[in-house]
Parts: sequence; C-alpha cells; structure tokens
Amino acid sequence: MLQHVRPIRPAPAPSIRPWAGTRLGGAGAQVGELWLAGPDSLVATDSGDRTLDSLAAELREALVGSRGMALLGPRFPLLAKLIDASDWLSLQVHPDDALALDLYGPGAVGKTEAWLVIDADPTGQLVTGPADDVPEEALRDAIAAGTASHRHCHRRPAIPGETLLIRAGTLHAIGPGTFVYEIEQPSDLTFRISDWGRPTGRTLHVAEALRALRPALHAEPAGSGFRLDGGSLEVPEFRLELPDLTSPVHRHPGGHSCEIVTAIAGTLQVAAVGWSETLAPYETLVVPAAVDAYEIAGPADGIACVGSLA
Repeated sequence: MLQHVRPIRPAPAPSIRPWAGTRLGGAGAQVGELWLAGPDSLVATDSGDRTLDSLAAELREALVGSRGMALLGPRFPLLAKLIDASDWLSLQVHPDDALALDLYGPGAVGKTEAWLVIDADPTGQLVTGPADDVPEEALRDAIAAGTASHRHCHRRPAIPGETLLIRAGTLHAIGPGTFVYEIEQPSDLTFRISDWGRPTGRTLHVAEALRALRPALHAEPAGSGFRLDGGSLEVPEFRLELPDLTSPVHRHPGGHSCEIVTAIAGTLQVAAVGWSETLAPYETLVVPAAVDAYEIAGPADGIACVGSLA
C-alpha cells in the first residue's frame, strides 16, 4: 500500500428543495440536500473538474479497493449526503439490485441506505414502514389508487443520535424538522408513492413501487446516542462507523475500500504520512483504499461519520 496517496475533497453539491430547512444554507436558502460524496461529485484536479466515477475508472482498485472492484468494478461505490427537512419528503420506496437490473439493465443498482439523525425538532417524525394494522392488500390497493396516506404508515419519533437501517423495499419518509446524514448505495432510484396531496406536479411511480415494496420490512434500529450497536453497521452494500473521538482514531483501509469521512460536530484533523486535512462540520474527505493507514482526531464530544464497504 502507498502511504503517500493523497485524499480527495469532493465539492459539496447543494440541492434546492421546497421542503428545505435552514440548517444547511440559512434562512431562505432552501438547501434541502447536500450531496457530500458520490459517483457524480466533482473534484478539482490539474486537468480540470472530474467526477468521482471518472476517477474510479482511472484509478480503479487504488481508489475503490478490492471490495469496490468486486461489488461494482471501477465505479465509485457509495453515496453520502445530508438531508434537512421542514416538511414531509415524499412517501417512497427503493428497489433492490435485482429489480434495478430488471427495470434498467446492466449497471443499475438498487438502494439500501442508513440514516443517522443528527438533529430533530421535538415533533420530528419518520415513516419507517407500513402501519401495523394495515393489511398488505389494503396497502397495495391504496398505493395503486393513489390514496396512500399517513394512516397507512408506521411513524416513529426522530431522535437525535439514532441510526436506522432502511433496506431496499422498505416504505419510508423523512418528516419535518428532521436533519439526517445518509449513507447508501450509489443509486438515485427512488419510486415515489405519494406527495401527501401536495400539488407538486411530480410523477408518482406506482407500478415500480408496487414491485419494489416489501411490506414486511421496517427500518431496523442500529444505534443510539451517536453510537452504533456493536461498533459499526455492516451490510453487504456498505459499512457505517461513528468512531469515538476521545482519543485519536487509527484507520487502516489497506487496499480493501475507500472511506468517506464526514465531520458532523466539531473540527476534525485527518492525517497520514505526507498529508493532513482539516474538516469543519459537514465537510467531507474521501480517503482512497490505497492509503495504508491514517488518523482521525477531533474534540472528545465531536462526531464523525465514516462510510466504507464491509
């Protein structure tokens, strides 16, 4: 492995949304999503702006690692973003890999994701599956008729510090007053079931949603208090870690996977032989898999998210 391989700073990409809160851009900015790192993220290079996907195609295993090459080949294998909602996001579901392939052909991947609730208003809620008292047939009939509503949904409080796993096929939505870090497969395949009766003019994806939906699935709690059960959340599609910053954290990609490091609270110092980077809150660094070892340091009460491949 090469200790001197430098990290990559993707440019954050704000997405203007009518349901945006004020945490990401100030009053009136309407920044609902901030894409931190993903296939389409831009990186300034000596030859001009490049996407992480194009860098992955060039650098291959040195960037994405042996696990990335095994999963998707020379493509950037993860997507990380922040979501700040002042209103309900659409009720939706994501396909799994098999359905994505069937619908969109080679190269398409599904979307399993995880949420870390960074902050939430006291009344903040999340939809994490179907309501317990709604039979599957009734749920599917409502989706087909375009009448799916909150009464078909299981809602739970959005609790800061809680982490939830949302597997592909899970009915879900993020509610008002909720601020979330999201790590997921590198896919934007979202099948909207309902916009809650708002006249958005957006297309609903009824047929696709009915194929993707797995009513038995609900969001799976994976940690609380900004700590993860068992120290990490690992699924075949990704790994999420929230390292304890009371002492410097030693990381060892060692050729296995790239790592997406995001500062959530407090300023982080991320360093290896030959380089050192400072991350303010909501800034992100991609550490290539070819970096043998590096260190994350920050305040004892700081919060960092590290996304990688398991």
